[in-house]
Amino acid sequence: MTPIYDAKWRFFWKIGERPEGAPDDFPPVCPAGFADWTQKMNKWGYKLNNATFTCAQMAAIGLGLPKDTFSDRMKGGAHLLAPTGSDLKKNGVGSIFAGWHYDISFMTIHGKSRYPGLNLWTRDW
Repeated sequence: MTPIYDAKWRFFWKIGERPEGAPDDFPPVCPAGFADWTQKMNKWGYKLNNATFTCAQMAAIGLGLPKDTFSDRMKGGAHLLAPTGSDLKKNGVGSIFAGWHYDISFMTIHGKSRYPGLNLWTRDW
């Protein structure tokens, strides 16, 4: 049997304002059975998004650049909250829920992971 390297559902949720005429490549996805999905995604998403702006400002200061060097360029970006759903009855122990992939943005932030497996590679491995 060929292994499945991406056995997850992804529920993209845009966070923040987009410039007029910007493409809408990621329509919001609301899974069935979550009456307060919009409220929770907006609350959690804005907290994570604000944290990325703070990290970008800290990185700029650490590099000896003006504080808003990166964060000003992030304004109006395609900021996405992308919670993952997994069917543990269909995909058992040892399943790969998010195989090798690239993230799409300048900065990626995660909530606390309950399971091992998140690895980051530099260009020189």
